[in-house]
Amino acid sequence: MSSFEFDDQAFKRIAQEALEKVAAEQTAELEQLRQQYTGAPLDAIRPALQQLFARYDGKITESDLSEWAQRIQDGTRIQLTADDIDWNA
Repeated sequence: MSSFEFDDQAFKRIAQEALEKVAAEQTAELEQLRQQYTGAPLDAIRPALQQLFARYDGKITESDLSEWAQRIQDGTRIQLTADDIDWNA
C-alpha cells in the first residue's frame, strides 16, 4: 500500500510563483515594445500589443489596448504585477 500526502502550502507557493513569472515575462515583452515603438503610430503599436496578449492566450479590451498603445507611444514603462491568488474564491 502506498501513501500520498498533498502539500497544499507548496502547491499554493508554486502557483503564486508561476503567476509572478508570467507577469515578469509580460513586463519584459512590454518593455521591448516600448523601446521599439516609442513615437511610432498607434496603428503600428496596437497589433503588436494584440500579438503579445495572444501569445499568452489572453485578451485585451479595446479601451485598454488604446490606453496601453498610447503609453508605449509616449515611452511610458508598463509593469505588470501578480496579485496574490485568492484561494477562497
